[in-house]
Amino acid sequence: MELISADNYTFEELTEAYNQTRVDYLVPMPMNVARLREYIHTYDVQLPHSFVVAKNGEILGLGMLGVRENRSWVTRLGVLPSGRRQGIGQIIMDALIQRSEELGIQAIWLEVIKGNKPAHILFQKCDFTETRELLVARRPPNPNAVIDLGNEVKRVTFLDHEDAIILLSHRQERPNWLNETESMQNVRNLSALLVELNNGGRGWVTYHAGLLQLTRIVVEVTVGDPAEVAGTVLKVMHQRHKRQDAIAENIPVTDPKWAGFEAIGYFDSFRRIEMIRPYQQDT
Repeated sequence: MELISADNYTFEELTEAYNQTRVDYLVPMPMNVARLREYIHTYDVQLPHSFVVAKNGEILGLGMLGVRENRSWVTRLGVLPSGRRQGIGQIIMDALIQRSEELGIQAIWLEVIKGNKPAHILFQKCDFTETRELLVARRPPNPNAVIDLGNEVKRVTFLDHEDAIILLSHRQERPNWLNETESMQNVRNLSALLVELNNGGRGWVTYHAGLLQLTRIVVEVTVGDPAEVAGTVLKVMHQRHKRQDAIAENIPVTDPKWAGFEAIGYFDSFRRIEMIRPYQQDT
């Protein structure tokens, strides 16, 4: 078996291999070439620091590495069915960890889908420890819904992409890699709504509005009850976008704003476990 830098492969080859690694996963999340290109750009994935394991020219597994200041992120790790139970996952993880250390990275982050025991065990063997549990939530479209804001809202301010990035950079809680400000800066055309409630509450939401789906949803409450304000802010957004499906990724399960999401129809689709491996000096 050969360990090969991922930049030796085309996007078409990497996409096909990745999809094959996910054919029997709990949450397959298939890719096409355009989506993989966007994913790599958005999350600062570096193909020269990512790896493929191949045998006789056949890809058996791959893993990618996102790189930002003082930290890296393991993503898209997978082994094709034909390569399983041969230690390929461990080979790739060892290579990604070694490359991170060569780059002077202080901590390596990743997420694993809750219930994926083989991957969870592998990451624990590689000295990753759990940091928090994250929700991936959805809300189906309902174009005929009547969203009654009553006397809740005093003022709504509509903001553009640059203002959305400013809001995101002032969040109180540490975001997950997918929702970091660096990720959002790489996304085009974010929208933002700043909402003031009649009871003095304040909050905002940033999001990307596609033709069929709202994504990149981040809610922050600056004044007031987290659940109440979050629910009202989301109501305002969905009043403007009744026809789109909505997905909000990696909300900490302990986030008090989650009750506001649930109140307007979001449901827990699946969960991820965030894990970290700090830099380990030789003793």
